[in-house]
Amino acid sequence: MSRIGYILFFVSCLLVALTSLRFLVFPMEQAMGWMNHHVAAAPVAAYGHMLFGPLALALAPLQFSAGLRRRRPALHRILGRIAAVSMVIAGAAALALLPGFKGTLFAAAGFAALGGLWIGFTLIAVQAARARDLARHRAFMMRATALSFGAVMLRILMAPLMARGWTVVETYDVTAWGCWLPSLLLVELWLARQRKRAPAGAL
Repeated sequence: MSRIGYILFFVSCLLVALTSLRFLVFPMEQAMGWMNHHVAAAPVAAYGHMLFGPLALALAPLQFSAGLRRRRPALHRILGRIAAVSMVIAGAAALALLPGFKGTLFAAAGFAALGGLWIGFTLIAVQAARARDLARHRAFMMRATALSFGAVMLRILMAPLMARGWTVVETYDVTAWGCWLPSLLLVELWLARQRKRAPAGAL
């Protein structure tokens, strides 16, 4: 990733993470009215997703800072553990909210796939780190981070749709799949390219 690309990645993750926490300052009805029914029906899952999702997103860019890994490896590991726990909690909470989801079955399937893969990729990355398989760890953290970045892509896709008069729920038919599939595909293409350049088994 180029320096400019990393800066854009860092800033977009941080901005979306911070704005996603606006419910801590403003009333839920004003901040995220579409989440009201989730908060009423499943408050633990709702707040788990709304708190740990932004935390995972905010920490994502730091996991790809070569300088941090090189100069502060212990801090990298600590932040990595916090990010991994946040991803698993946020993903599990998202899945727990699906019974109350008000969108279509197509959209629900997209979010279910996102939540399941988010948890799965993160756990594989953690297992690989414990096994000292750093190449596998990085590959699966890239996949998990692509899914975390779905929070950014969802808003990018949602904005023009809502400008055309769509409701938040109506946009889910596009965003539930569009917010993560393209990003994950790009990561897979990049990893495939790296495998061709690297020795067998390196990735």
